Amino acid sequence: MNKKQKQHQSVIPGVGVAVVGKDIGYALRQFKRQVKNADILNQVKARQEYVKPSVTRRQQRIKAAYKQRMQSLDERYN
Repeated sequence: MNKKQKQHQSVIPGVGVAVVGKDIGYALRQFKRQVKNADILNQVKARQEYVKPSVTRRQQRIKAAYKQRMQSLDERYN
């Protein structure tokens, strides 16, 4: 970690970056990376409309069955 990165370490807990020395470009890149890693945008998109719990569970079962099917096919042919 170089000197510039040490100066720009997040001071605010959670998602937030301190702007040091008027270098807003670096702070903006760090903030975007933190938002992406925290998966905030996907949470906001998911809350745009209400999804019933039964639909969520059904989607999870369908995904699990698909993954299991792909894994068994992969094991069969390898």
